[in-house]
Amino acid sequence: MPDLMSNSVSGLLSMQQALATTGQNIANANTPGYSRQSVNLATLAPQYQSGGYIGSGVQVASVTRSYDQFVVSQLNSAISDNSRLSFLNNFSTQATQLLGDTKTGIAQQTQAFFNASQAVAANPTDLTARSAFLGSAQSLTAKFNQIDSQLQNLDSQIGQQASDIGRQINTYAQQVGQLNDQISKAYAINPNAPPNDLLDQRDLLISKIAMQIDVKTTRDGQGNINLSLGSGQALVLNGTATPLTVGNPPSGLSIMLGSTDITTKVSGGTLGGMLQAQSQLITPLRNQLGQAALVLADQVNKNQTAGVDLQGNPGADLFSPTASFTPQTTALVTNKGTGAVSGTFTDPTLLTGQIYTARYDGSNWQVRTEPDNGAAPVTVASGGALSLPGLSMNFSGTPQTGDVLNILPTVGAAGKINVVQQNASGIAAAAAGQPAYSRDNTQMNALFALSRTNMVGQSAAGANDGSNLSDTVGQAVSKAGAFAAGVALSAAAASSTLANLTAQQQSVSGVNLDEEAANLMKYQQNYQALAQSISSANTLFQSLLSAFR
Repeated sequence: MPDLMSNSVSGLLSMQQALATTGQNIANANTPGYSRQSVNLATLAPQYQSGGYIGSGVQVASVTRSYDQFVVSQLNSAISDNSRLSFLNNFSTQATQLLGDTKTGIAQQTQAFFNASQAVAANPTDLTARSAFLGSAQSLTAKFNQIDSQLQNLDSQIGQQASDIGRQINTYAQQVGQLNDQISKAYAINPNAPPNDLLDQRDLLISKIAMQIDVKTTRDGQGNINLSLGSGQALVLNGTATPLTVGNPPSGLSIMLGSTDITTKVSGGTLGGMLQAQSQLITPLRNQLGQAALVLADQVNKNQTAGVDLQGNPGADLFSPTASFTPQTTALVTNKGTGAVSGTFTDPTLLTGQIYTARYDGSNWQVRTEPDNGAAPVTVASGGALSLPGLSMNFSGTPQTGDVLNILPTVGAAGKINVVQQNASGIAAAAAGQPAYSRDNTQMNALFALSRTNMVGQSAAGANDGSNLSDTVGQAVSKAGAFAAGVALSAAAASSTLANLTAQQQSVSGVNLDEEAANLMKYQQNYQALAQSISSANTLFQSLLSAFR
């Protein structure tokens, strides 16, 4: 039967929970991922007595957290994008710094090498000018070597960091699976009593995963949140997490979800930034610099061997001979066969600067440019040969269907070019047939002209419809700089978007201490009033007892 005492007791107990929840909010005001909780009160069912229905008091209907699923979904997407661009911004800054400034950079040293040839042309018998020319060649090759080595080191660092990220994702995914089990069991017991703290923990873990890799979430209506990567492969399904494996073989980052290769499907998070850094900055930069180094070695060596040195002897190579360079090729770690490809350079000036992918279809290799330019693939039989612009490739081994080989013709070539001519008098400044100590400067003039000859990437030998060596190096530097500048702008925009969404999410879920302080006073006053009601009820009850004594 409802009465003053029972109504007041129900209110007192409800205010205790309200005060406890407010205290929980205040205690976790600075806890990452915590969402403000609210006590939702509801009247108890009234009871009919003579004259009408009498209220039975109040109860705590539920304790819910302040949460906006749409905002959280947007926030996770922004976290993933910001993380990708933040990594890419920092990385591209490091990479472009390797290229040097306007005085000591690779583009300036390339031009300095050609300028040094003019000093020899002006005084072909001067050993000082010849030594300076030789020194400029050594400085140039040292710069090529240094940049390629440092870019390769940056690439290796990506691999090491990516492996750590893969392990972190697996740890977070396992914890999400465990929380799914706990949360779904809690909902099964009472769908109206959400386990708020567990839900917050799971959301925080999902945001940590989103920081490392783009992830999609789906809810099953039973309390589980399932996570998928790439084009839909499940990272977490109910309580089970699929292991993620990240490696960095010579072919580039490899990301496996279970037994499925999802590398090409990853586009967000730090891992997405790493993939983009490799494919859009490191590999193209090493490729362009390698192409320039190859053409430089090939054309300067041809110039030198066509003339005579200071002693009247046939000229010799100045740089490493083209035969010492080999196209770089790699096989995916997921290949099941033993298929391989190797090759030689036939004419470095015809190299296009493109890389190629060969995929075995069960009968033949299908070779395409990468990225795919839409052209029909070139079909090559297993064990066959393939002629590409500037190089000849040969396939061998026993491939299996689906195996992939990458052909990166000039990647790494900049790290292999060296000066092999160690004697200043061995420089061939004069044309063939000239006597010793001739003041003929035919070869030096022709060598300087190479800096202005558009032979890099030409369509045919002697077509001169490509770019010159100085411009090729300059373009590589400019493209890297433009890429870094574009990333910096995008990173700033992503950071601003993240800040705005974080503020929006906090306006919904964050703890406002002023508001909580006001709630404390409100609930405290209610508690005191209810305590007074209980005291009044007790007084009335005692008076009633006294009347019957």
